[in-house]
Amino acid sequence: MWFGQTRMPYGIYLSAAGANAQSHRLEVLSHNLANVNTTGFKPHLAMLQSRHAEAIEDGSAVTGDGTVDNVGGGITIQPTRTQFEQGPIQQTGNATDFAINDRESFFVVQRGDQQLLTRAGNFMLNAGGQLVTQHGDTVHAIGGGPITINPLQPYQVSDDGAIVQGSTRQSLRLVRPQAIGDLSRVGDNMFESLTSTFDVPTTQRAIRSHALEASGVKPTDAMMQLIEASRTYEANVRMIQTQDEATGQLLSRIMRQ
Repeated sequence: MWFGQTRMPYGIYLSAAGANAQSHRLEVLSHNLANVNTTGFKPHLAMLQSRHAEAIEDGSAVTGDGTVDNVGGGITIQPTRTQFEQGPIQQTGNATDFAINDRESFFVVQRGDQQLLTRAGNFMLNAGGQLVTQHGDTVHAIGGGPITINPLQPYQVSDDGAIVQGSTRQSLRLVRPQAIGDLSRVGDNMFESLTSTFDVPTTQRAIRSHALEASGVKPTDAMMQLIEASRTYEANVRMIQTQDEATGQLLSRIMRQ
């Protein structure tokens, strides 16, 4: 296996690839655990894939021929995916908290000239009476405009995700992407749909008021995976050290002859 302009011992290469993959996995798991209390957070999933030996990849050997080239070529890191499973719903009693009780729908917010999607319904009213996210992005009502009320007048929140003030009723807009895989993370617990979205029909709206969807991270599972990844990383590093020492000893014997 070539590494730069020098030839790296194959065993060291395999161990280095394994250590790099587990280091990536540790980063992903640590990020998940850091967001265990983040409203509506969807965990990341590290994707790793085994690879063929270099000879098979360049076409000079074939799989299943029984040669040393079939021992495998280590492991590669694939793009991280998002797990969109429904998180637990928790009652908060806060009038501007909303939770979506299905896995495919999203709130629509406006950030500058960009429309973004989020599951985090921990909204609040700004000084101008607009419903905004924790980062100050305005929340869309059905029809596309911002939800705005008179902050000096009383208002009520209905069970189906609407803010009612006097005779004015403004319902939070819910949309769904064409496919859940069309969503791309943009930070701040927000997503961008790479394809067009469609508004959720009234009969399918599943909003809970005075409640929030908790983070989808399962702390115990994530911690166990973190420990497993850490031990696997350490095992690969020890293998690199062992093989390096063995190579050094072999070279020393050859030089003495």
